Amino acid sequence: MKQCLTCGREFKDQLLYCPFDGKILIAKTEADDLVGTVLDDKYRLEEKIGEGAMGRVYRATHVFMYHNVAVKILRRHLSSDHVALERFRREARAAAVIHHPNAVAVTDFGVTKDSHIAYLVMEYVEGTELREAINERRQLDYEEMFLIVQQVCSALHAAHAKGIIHRDLKPDNIRVVEGEAGIPQVKVMDFGIAKLKAYAETRELTQHGVIIGTPFYMSPEQCRGEELDPRSDIYSLGVIIYEMLTGEVPFQATNPLGVALKHTGERPRPPSFLRAGVPEPIERMVLRALKKDRTERHQSATELAIDFETALCSSGIPLRWLSVRTPDSIYPRTPQSPQPMPIPETTILPSNKEPSTPPKNISQPPAAPVFGGSLFAPEQPESGLSKIGTAMKEAGGRLFGKSNTDATDSSASSFGHVETTSQGVTRKALFIGGVVIALALAILLTIKLSSSPAEQPGAKDKAPPTAPDGMVFVRGGTFTMGSDAGDPKSKPRHNVKVEDFFIDIHEVTNQQYYDFVQKTNYKPPPHWQNRRFLPGTAQLPVVNVSWFDATEYAKWLGKRLPTEEEWEYAARGDKDNVYPWGQGWSDHFANLRETGKGAPISVGSFADGKSWCGANDLVGNASEWVSNFFKPYLGGTSAYNLDVRIYRGGSFKNSKDELLTTLRNYDAPSSKQMETGFRCAKDAPR
Repeated sequence: MKQCLTCGREFKDQLLYCPFDGKILIAKTEADDLVGTVLDDKYRLEEKIGEGAMGRVYRATHVFMYHNVAVKILRRHLSSDHVALERFRREARAAAVIHHPNAVAVTDFGVTKDSHIAYLVMEYVEGTELREAINERRQLDYEEMFLIVQQVCSALHAAHAKGIIHRDLKPDNIRVVEGEAGIPQVKVMDFGIAKLKAYAETRELTQHGVIIGTPFYMSPEQCRGEELDPRSDIYSLGVIIYEMLTGEVPFQATNPLGVALKHTGERPRPPSFLRAGVPEPIERMVLRALKKDRTERHQSATELAIDFETALCSSGIPLRWLSVRTPDSIYPRTPQSPQPMPIPETTILPSNKEPSTPPKNISQPPAAPVFGGSLFAPEQPESGLSKIGTAMKEAGGRLFGKSNTDATDSSASSFGHVETTSQGVTRKALFIGGVVIALALAILLTIKLSSSPAEQPGAKDKAPPTAPDGMVFVRGGTFTMGSDAGDPKSKPRHNVKVEDFFIDIHEVTNQQYYDFVQKTNYKPPPHWQNRRFLPGTAQLPVVNVSWFDATEYAKWLGKRLPTEEEWEYAARGDKDNVYPWGQGWSDHFANLRETGKGAPISVGSFADGKSWCGANDLVGNASEWVSNFFKPYLGGTSAYNLDVRIYRGGSFKNSKDELLTTLRNYDAPSSKQMETGFRCAKDAPR
């Protein structure tokens, strides 16, 4: 038997990869006789740290140099294959020519004379796989994505310039190390050896007669077996960006062949379907990288990096201020690239460059440092008192916390410059005068800020934005999602944060859907007659529509389906409500089995059943599609089912115990049921 170390499932020996998460399967009782041995009198193998189709990876110590390296050992049956060995030498030699700070360096390779073990020696990198970060946090923030993507593109650019295509770019081959000042440093692994990996997998395919591998990151041309060029890596990186953005890969199926077919013939769903509030420029950038036709993608890693940077700037993403000078972009600026965003007038930032003379106008903030040409501004503006405290702290540190030597190289600021000379007393007096002026300026800024309602307590309680017709504004927040009791699909309880959004007050009605059918010539629900709903049912929720139908309707209106998180938050709020209206049950609050109607009724018929935010019929009447695929909550025990979509709320067919705000159900997105409808959501202004 074999076991997946990621999910813990066990499988028969014929399989190489876990069909659920794509990880290599490990023989449960497999002994490792190489640990502790010295390879070629140079590398002592300390512990096994990984395993793949090619072989095992060990942490090793160079016995003469006393430093750690990573050693990849080719599988024994491949070591005895002359074709495989020749491929190994050729690909290892190609990998060794890549010298780049964001690419794991290959330092040695060879075949032992006695035991004929083929090995590859690489730089040993601690850090964590990008895969672990995605699994843990699902959706990464924009700043972290930006730093990772820029560095991966830098490594790809170096490899492509030498004619080397990665061919197997995925989060498992990207390692993230915490660098200086907490800035993540990226290391891309396995450059130049993907061809050898493909050969190893082909041998296993022939030997066992099974389809292996998980091609979630393969380009369409790679799925078709065509000749590859650097744009194949661009596509793979596009998939990785999509996954960092949404927590999901764009194409999923129950087997690798199904995924490959989707790569070649199915359009990816927009990221905004899975992550509310994704700015349109960022979504456009990702979808361009995922174009089926390679001529329509970014034509180089450099172009992708600049496009991502441009999308962030044009979206006004408030990236966090980094307190140290970070490297300039490795890519040349282009006319299409945005100019750095102006610093707000009320922001005081320390200069990162020592001026030769004091600034003439201290009321103007100094130029801010940039990373890749984009400004890292504070995520949230500081309060006036915070600004004064910061200025006083910095001034006090410079006056009393540093020696004269320190002052000569680190005390430069927009307030003045301290030099250690025979006239040091005069210089210091000038500096103190500058600090006094700065504090006075900070006080004036505080007075100015005090008149700004955005900085005052209670600003979050300001009047909500005007909701579109038929919708209600939902103020975002953190709430407890799921339940520790009942259906395993809804376990466990966990905290979730949602942003502000709008949601339909009622489920979409037959009349509303009819307008869509008429104006777009879209196919009507199958039970309608002559493309029209039955008489007397105009205000009933539309049912017998698929997830795809619901999605197309929402897009037509410039809306979307709510996420599962938004739906549950709208239903239960932060009060842990069992039902949308509260904890207790009443037959007068919803249309369900006990009501005895046996069919949907007009939306809004149960006014007492409104949720805390004012949405009607969130449970009962018709169950409602949401945007999510089914995945177990973190720590849950349910099996993944990536071919289905979630629907929520139960219907007129369900009993009161099946209408809890936490319950999750799913069905194929093409399924149409007489009890299933939907409502729409929309992003609120940020």
